[in-house]
Formats: sequence, structure tokens, C-alpha cells
Amino acid sequence: MAGQPILLIEKLWTLKRRIDKGACPSLPFVHLNTLLREPGYRSDVLRRAANDGDRTLKSLASEILAIDTGEPLTARPADLSLPKTPDRLLVKSRRTNRSLLALIPAMLVGTVAVVGFTSFENRAIRINSDITTDTLWETGNRYILEKTVFVEGANLTIQPGVTIEGERGSALIVTRDSQLFARGSAEQPVVFTSSQPKDRRARGDWGGVVLLGNAPVNQPDARIEGLDEHDQRGKFGGDDPNNSCGVLEYTRIEFAGFEIYQDNELNGLTLGGCGRSTIVRHLQVHRSLDDGIEMFGGTVDLKNIVISGAGDDSIDWDWGWTGRVQFAVIQQHPDVGDNAFEGDNNGNDHNASPRSEPTFYNVTLAGTGQSPRQHRGIVIREGSGGHFHNMVIDSYGIEAIDLRDEVSAQVHNGQLTFANNLLANTGQLGRSPEETGTADDDFSFSENNWLRSPDHNNHFRMDSALHDSARSPFTPSFGSRVQLRQMRAVKPPQSEFFDESAVFQGALNPLAPRSWLAGWTEFPEA
Repeated sequence: MAGQPILLIEKLWTLKRRIDKGACPSLPFVHLNTLLREPGYRSDVLRRAANDGDRTLKSLASEILAIDTGEPLTARPADLSLPKTPDRLLVKSRRTNRSLLALIPAMLVGTVAVVGFTSFENRAIRINSDITTDTLWETGNRYILEKTVFVEGANLTIQPGVTIEGERGSALIVTRDSQLFARGSAEQPVVFTSSQPKDRRARGDWGGVVLLGNAPVNQPDARIEGLDEHDQRGKFGGDDPNNSCGVLEYTRIEFAGFEIYQDNELNGLTLGGCGRSTIVRHLQVHRSLDDGIEMFGGTVDLKNIVISGAGDDSIDWDWGWTGRVQFAVIQQHPDVGDNAFEGDNNGNDHNASPRSEPTFYNVTLAGTGQSPRQHRGIVIREGSGGHFHNMVIDSYGIEAIDLRDEVSAQVHNGQLTFANNLLANTGQLGRSPEETGTADDDFSFSENNWLRSPDHNNHFRMDSALHDSARSPFTPSFGSRVQLRQMRAVKPPQSEFFDESAVFQGALNPLAPRSWLAGWTEFPEA
């Protein structure tokens, strides 16, 4: 029986390679590290491979299921002791240690995959003081936040593959006039996560990441929520729309949202007054206790964004945010969450300037239908505008969109538009509940007439536009069931930001051979 785990690792490697080559349409990619260390993820992959794979993959999945004990798999440190020459390596692999044969491909594409499932761990460096000089966190190290750490008057640079673990009560807050440069890669993402053991991580284990800048906001004396109101380091906002809070690229933020005090939590990522020179691209926020990402004013743009299992809203904005978003995936979980998008201008002054007016193209909102916790797709209120195009809004149990307060003015002035979107399996076939009496919170504005106006070219369908796998908590895939020729998309605006070739609905190009989520996203339960 000693050879069974080694044989299982070899077969799992082969399984991953076949899936990566397209042997299972419902599984565009598989994370090898997670496949080895998380039995729940492995079970879901094997089930789908056995059901949806080609003949060879189905046979391989059946073989693996027959020998899989359902335990986490690890390789011993001795397995990584490579001989000095290729000939000796081949001799050893044939005679004494077949596990090396399985590890060689992972080593050829990078060391991160190997480290992920061996007993070796990166060197741990504990962070218990604020950062006031330019600092580098290096590949090969693991950094543990012991408290709320402020970056003040300095730049913090994080290299690819670095993991930052937050302990209870910790957070990373980058103040005005400071910057964070977290540049990962698809093969080596930067990961902010909980310091708890991997089978005990949960929403709210630590605070999250906060970036503060000097771009315009419409709230006087703006201070970030979740901090002591007297702490001057929480202030943000200014008159520089091109301000930069830094770079977040190929980065994951997991299990964040620590409750500072009752009903006041930090989000997975909070952006306060960040300007258009800030780069937020290829970012995932997973299982945050409060919102996934919240913008407080500013002009920051977001591209290639994944929000999975947020405890409250997935993307939330207030205080005059006017940024742009392209290629975003929102996955609701059936037991938690509120709205996919919640947009406000200013609760104290609905006409405050600059008015919140973000622009969205190529977005997939994946709801959970009639689940125990039902959701709305989009809520717009308190004077916010917004522009929503080329979206797929799928399986929202309450309704696709709810407009509140004095929305007629925003619609009439062209500050609120909703066109060329696909609404599927949502509410009453995309119809919002009729609001009368005290429930009339939008001065009798008819969302139904607005959504269904022929001028807006929105499309409605009874059944889901997404595959069932879009609702998988461990191995989701978000491709549309709707063919490209059936989509009523519009060309995105001409600019340096937007990809004008994305004339399709949803976040994923239905003709692309590989998803942009491949390699750097993960969806762990704990």
C-alpha cells in the first residue's frame, strides 16, 4: 500500500494534463496544488471528469476514484532530492522512486507547483510594525501580519509567488501618498489569505487590503470605514483624478473582512480615492465577510476581476466613483451574500459631485436562483448613475436590477444606461416586482419598461445562460451556453483601457481556447 499515494499523484498529474488539453468541456483548467491537498476539490473534479470527459478521461477518473482514499496528498522532502545528472534521475525514477516521474513536469514549469504540495514551507517573516520606508517582500518568503499594518509615506513592493497571511485583527492599509506594488503572475500569484490552518479558514479571519489615494470624492473629510474615526491615517481624497495607489496584478485576497466593531467590517479590498493610474488587473477576492471590493470615490479602473462568495455585496461603490470595469465575474454563494452590485452616490446628498457613474462592459453575474439565500443582481440608489453593457445576469432569485430614489433624472440625463445585456433565469423573467404604496422607493419609475425598451436591445431567456458548473463552489467555469452569433453585444468604447474586440456578452470570450481565469484563481472552501 506504500506505493498507492505515489501512483495516485501520477494519475492525478495525467488527469490534469488531459483536462488542460480540452478533454472535459466543463473543466477549462484544474489547479494541481489544490487537486492534491483538498479532497473536496478533488472529488468535484473527478466527478465532473467522469461525467463530462472524453472516453480516456472518464476511464482515468474511474481508476483514480478506485484508489483515492479521500485524504490530502503530500510528497516527502526526500522526493525532491534530485540526482545531479539526467541519467541518474531516470535510473532512480525507474528503480526506487516513481513519484519523481510525476514531479518532473511540475518542476519544468516552475517551482511553485512543487512547493504547493510538499512539506517544505517558505520562510516565515512576521510583520508587527508599520512600514515607513520603501520595502520589498521577496519571492520565497511568507509574511505574517500580526496587527493592522500601515504603509505610511513609503512604497511596499511584493514579488510574484509571495503569500501574506493575516492573523485575527490584522489588515494592510496603504495610506495616502504611499503605494502598494503587488505584481504576481498567472503561474505565481500574490496571495493574501488567513493565517489559520487550511481546513479552518473562514470569512472574516483577518481585515483585508485598503488602498487610499488623492483622487476626487464627494464626501467632505472622507475617512475609510472600519478604522477609528479619529485616526488621521484613514483620510483620503483630493483633486488628482490620475493619482496612483499602486498595482494589484495577478493577486488573490481570501477570507478577509474582519469585524472591527459591531456592524463595521473591512472589505476584501477597499479603494478610497484611488485614481486612474492605479492598476487593478487580474484580481480575485474570495469569501470576504463583507463586500468583495468597495470603491469610495475615485476614478480607479478594474479589469479581469473575480469576486467569489462575498458575504455582502460583491462590488460596492459610493461617494462619486467614476471608474471603468471590463471582464468581471461575480459568483454568488447560496448561503450568503446580498447584491452582485450595489451603487450609491452619497447618502447625505444624492446630487453630490462628482456623481458616481461607473461604466461596465463584459460582465458575468452568476446567481444561485431559488437558493436559501436569494440575491439581487444590481441595486442603484442615492443618486448614483452607471452604464451597463454586454453583461450576462443569470439566475438571480429576487430580480436582475432594482432602481431606487430619484432615478428618472439620471436616466433622462443619460447618466444611467442599461443596454445590450442578457438576463436569464432571473426573477419573473427579468421583470422586477411591481412597487406600490410604501414599497414604491423610486417615485413610480418602471424598471420593466426601461429594461424592455426596444432601444436598449436587452435580451431575456427563460432558462440559464450559464452551465451548471458556474455554481460549483470548488471548480466553477463561467462560459456561456449562448453561442456568439446569438449574442446582442455592442463594441466597447475606443480607449486605451477597453478591449474593443470584446463584442460578446459576459466576461469570457466564447471562442477563446483558454479562460483568463486559468492558473491564478482558486476557490477553496476553507
